[in-house]
Amino acid sequence: MPRVKKDAAQMLRLNIIVDQLNRKTPYGGITIKELAERTEVSERQIYRDLQAIENDLRVPLVRREGNGKTIRVSLKYGYLPSLSPEKATVIFLSMLQQKGSALSGHLNEIKNSLISTLFKYHYNPRQLAVEKLQERIHLVEETLTEPHRTGEVFIKLVQAVRDSYQVKLWYYVGYSGEETERVVEPYGLICKRQNWYLIGRCLMRDAIRVFRVDQIRDVIAYNNNSFEYPEDFSVTEYMDPCWGVINDQDCHYIRLRFSGRFAYRIRNMLYHHSQRVEEELPDGSLIVSFYVCGVAEMTGWLIQWGDSVEVLEPDWLRQEMANKAKRIWEMYEGYKN
Repeated sequence: MPRVKKDAAQMLRLNIIVDQLNRKTPYGGITIKELAERTEVSERQIYRDLQAIENDLRVPLVRREGNGKTIRVSLKYGYLPSLSPEKATVIFLSMLQQKGSALSGHLNEIKNSLISTLFKYHYNPRQLAVEKLQERIHLVEETLTEPHRTGEVFIKLVQAVRDSYQVKLWYYVGYSGEETERVVEPYGLICKRQNWYLIGRCLMRDAIRVFRVDQIRDVIAYNNNSFEYPEDFSVTEYMDPCWGVINDQDCHYIRLRFSGRFAYRIRNMLYHHSQRVEEELPDGSLIVSFYVCGVAEMTGWLIQWGDSVEVLEPDWLRQEMANKAKRIWEMYEGYKN
């Protein structure tokens, strides 16, 4: 029985020491004397506890000599975030969600680091059971065929956005099927349904353009060609009226009728900040309105709903959807089951 009490006391003290290291590492660490005072044991005992933390818990530590030969101890690999097991699990799952995206190139390394420093050492691994959890999570997402290549391009763009220098892009233009060379002043990055886009001033067009990152074959950084980020420009404000990522500066009031079987989903999903439920009809269907630009991107979304959505206004969009439906019908008209 005394042995159990002794072990319990030691584990409690080790937890306190790790917690103090976690809190103090961002500020240069904590002294042996401070740890001894905090845990009410001798400095010699603290040295033994630190050895146990490194050897048994396998948490790497760094010891630095400060003023007056005072030893300060800190965690070698940064500090552990103050997270509950539940919040740590959320972080883990959010990383899984990026599988196959432009961010996936470094995710395995980050995930393993997170597990080793946070899950294994800060918490009881059984509390999180991340491997078992991963086996029971299945993600149905569109994925890039070459996420690592796109990831390398993405990192170069992030650095250019951060440091405000020009980049040269080799960009595939979908509507022409051609690859073009552009020099761009990158203003920012946009994420839409896990697809990343670069927004910036294209020097060739002398206008703001949006480039889909996975359609950029390569990037050359012009580190010496810096530019001043325009004070009167905001990525958020520029994208605010857009349905997707295109700002054609031509906003329209759109009214749609969704069938009753999707009313619950429409009430619980905000597809654009301008979305308004204007009326609920006796049959359960909803009249929903939007005020957006870049309506061309909206037509693809409308097609996905099939006969569950009807465009009420404007007339030109209603006609466009009718024409699309006619072309689809003509494509399959000769098919016999």
